[in-house]
Amino acid sequence: MFTINQHRRRFIKTLFVGFSCLSLPSIVFSQSTQSLIIRTGILNKIPQRILSAGFVSDLLLIALCPEKMVGIATELKTDSKKFLSEQIQNLPHIGRIAGRASTAPVEKIVNLNADLIVDAGNVSETFLSSAKKISKQTQLPYFIVSGKLTDSAQQFTQLGELLQQPTRAKALADLSDEILTKTYQLCATDNLNVYLARGADGLETALKGAIHTEVLDWLGLQNVANGAGEKKLARVSMEQLLQWQPDLILTQDTNFYQHSQQHALWQNLTAVKNQRVFLAPSLPFNWLDSPPGVNRLLGCVWLAYKLKPTVLSQQNAYDLVQRYFRLFYGYEISSNNTSPHF
Repeated sequence: MFTINQHRRRFIKTLFVGFSCLSLPSIVFSQSTQSLIIRTGILNKIPQRILSAGFVSDLLLIALCPEKMVGIATELKTDSKKFLSEQIQNLPHIGRIAGRASTAPVEKIVNLNADLIVDAGNVSETFLSSAKKISKQTQLPYFIVSGKLTDSAQQFTQLGELLQQPTRAKALADLSDEILTKTYQLCATDNLNVYLARGADGLETALKGAIHTEVLDWLGLQNVANGAGEKKLARVSMEQLLQWQPDLILTQDTNFYQHSQQHALWQNLTAVKNQRVFLAPSLPFNWLDSPPGVNRLLGCVWLAYKLKPTVLSQQNAYDLVQRYFRLFYGYEISSNNTSPHF
């Protein structure tokens, strides 16, 4: 199920034919994945200067090839910086390049003299249209990989082949695969109803199937907000929550976590009474979401341990987290400096 090499040859053949044959269309799809290359500019060498298009691709490049990055979309939090190399800390903050939340002007992008733009996400028509526009404006090739949690290993495999860094890419893909394999549907038979509380008041949530809930879905948890609306994110009322009575509440917001413990109305929820409100770790990036990238592999480990400690022991979970930090961030954690929520 989690084999990452089975489509590699077909993908790479498709990709490099797109580079070498200028008569082909400017968009070349992999036949087996959602990855593609938009070739407005010419890429006839191994890219040495790479620009990340957004928050999700930031995390891929920080893990795989930080030395090639010429800018970062994420505005790093002060508390996050200590986990990252000085090289990453000193990168110019470019902002998001593509999409509705784009903040990077074209002139700023061009002045970085990048060889390639890398992005990750859901390859929708809107996403693709935005990428095509940026590629045309900057005359830079634009490489996109699928940003789904299930594609974490493939993201590294494909990008590693493109940049000709297969050894490091394999190490990152192997650990991604190991984490996904050890946590897949671990809670499926427990019938746990879960509410994902977003925002300071906890009354925004993500619906089942949204990218924001992929960690929950992967572990086999039941999202109480399934069917609450057609949008991926929705506002809910306290009355609705009282009807749902989730077994577990997850949040990434410290303010809401404190609010839920202190506000009398929240005490009417079974999850709060039973002290089943879990605050996910957030350093150097949120472990459940925001951004919805490979950082969520840590969320899989953390939540699996919290809910199934007899299956994924503390020692095993800690070992995975330690190896992740060492490989993905180049940071050595110990029992004295790991997340207090772990």
